[in-house]
Amino acid sequence: MSQWREQWSEQEWVTLRFAPVWVLSALAGRVRFDEDERGAFWDAVTDAALRSAGPGRELLGTAAAERRWLFDEFELDGRPIVSGLLSVTRLLERMAVETRDDVRATVLRVGEGVARARGHFGRRMTLEDEQTLLLVHQLLRTAPETTSNNPLNSPAAI
Repeated sequence: MSQWREQWSEQEWVTLRFAPVWVLSALAGRVRFDEDERGAFWDAVTDAALRSAGPGRELLGTAAAERRWLFDEFELDGRPIVSGLLSVTRLLERMAVETRDDVRATVLRVGEGVARARGHFGRRMTLEDEQTLLLVHQLLRTAPETTSNNPLNSPAAI
């Protein structure tokens, strides 16, 4: 177990581990998934893990290690999608910038992979899935990131 993993309580780690599943849930619009959705999810997890060398890869690795039970645990968790993603965001706020960026990008890569699988010929996302992922991306932005990029906080006159 790495030092990065050790800084989280068991409940916090469960929340982080569920992050890509909440993205899948946002795309599918439900918490139960059929075999095709699960297959697309695991393909996207593999692809995203290969593209990350940091904590995001470790996060997906532990999710994959719990592959047999992950979706059952997710259903039992009971948090709505937005509440779950906001719980993840609160944990992202406690991470170093590089770690936070890697974890968030890795989770979003899983969503992009699933969205492509659901889209045109398995290569492009539908407009609806693109919009859903934009919303998920906004939900995963920390308060300081949101504040620093808010035009209402600009010294320029509006």
